Amino acid sequence: MQRVLLVSDDPQVITTANLAARANGHPFRSERTVEAGLLAVREWRPALLALDLGVGLTAGGLAAVLRDAEVADRIGVVLVATREQLGLVGTGIRVDDFILAPTDPEEFQVRMSRALWLRTGADEGNVLRRGGLAIDLERYTVSVDGDTVDLTYKEYELLRFLATNAGKPFTREALLNRVWGYDYYGGSRTVDVHIRRIRAKIERHETFIDTVRNVGYRFIDDAPGRTFAGLAEA
Repeated sequence: MQRVLLVSDDPQVITTANLAARANGHPFRSERTVEAGLLAVREWRPALLALDLGVGLTAGGLAAVLRDAEVADRIGVVLVATREQLGLVGTGIRVDDFILAPTDPEEFQVRMSRALWLRTGADEGNVLRRGGLAIDLERYTVSVDGDTVDLTYKEYELLRFLATNAGKPFTREALLNRVWGYDYYGGSRTVDVHIRRIRAKIERHETFIDTVRNVGYRFIDDAPGRTFAGLAEA
């Protein structure tokens, strides 16, 4: 199940986000400071971070949060802000959506769902679909053209990580760290072997995983990235 983490010290925003997340079946957690929020990102591993600019973030502080490896590589980001606060955000800031405060649970629900879909491609049933490929993020299953594919746990985790970060290339070392963990001492050859096995199982008529020369691998996605300037006009 996709988890939603909120960083806010506003009781009304916390209540609204909690209602919105739980209405969609998403486990919810809130933290009152950015520092506590980043710790929660690492230990709780949410799919979405809702960040309230009312906690006193400057544009530079926001940019630093969004550059954090655990945020930039893994999860969707929604900003919660008043119109005045939005005016302080630089146009180069990359987020998945924004929510104007004050808001209601229904609006929060729609914005969070859209951000989760943009980041992971998963539908309301937590199923990520690309062509004939379907990755069920809740049941940990994969199918191609309706046929279940038998993946090992590490093959599934590697495919899931690449697919939920579609379009972004990762080095073999980064994939080892993200999927196998920082305490794994095997060589990068492990990644190549697993990629080859995954491709043999899922790429029947379509190519899903690209080899990026001199870098590593990426999951193919033609969807363009979004900047804050584009979101503000939405």
